[in-house]
Amino acid sequence: MPRPALIASLVVAGLLTVAGCGGDDDDNGSGGGNSDRPSEQILADAGLEVCGEAQDQIAQSIGSEGVQNVVAFAVAKDCGGKKTSPDTVTIFQFDSPGGRDKGAAAANAAYSRAVVMTSGALVIVSAGPNSEANADAVGQAYTDSTGEPVTTV
Repeated sequence: MPRPALIASLVVAGLLTVAGCGGDDDDNGSGGGNSDRPSEQILADAGLEVCGEAQDQIAQSIGSEGVQNVVAFAVAKDCGGKKTSPDTVTIFQFDSPGGRDKGAAAANAAYSRAVVMTSGALVIVSAGPNSEANADAVGQAYTDSTGEPVTTV
């Protein structure tokens, strides 16, 4: 399995755990929708299409302490068949609130023009020309889906 696909699979498992408030990784798809890829389902619920997985060089340097998983998606309202987009949503999963807070501070410094949000063990970074609108939509979709509030850093 290619590394980006492996990382995406690990983040999906983490999102399932966070969304299930500590439940099992999948529970046989009991969440409805696209239960195999909940992060993609939340992006879809936010009105965003996943064009592809983004290569995010900054993500590699954020919070080596406590990072369990990282995935970056190239997103757009309509990808138009393209596999890339100037807009990205990157999701970091940490193993502790302290690690998440350090990672959020590092992400906020590294992504100077992005919107950095936290919820549970996650740091969510929306970057690109539509970062604010995408962050609002993703934050609302995440809260609606999981019941967990999202806070902008």
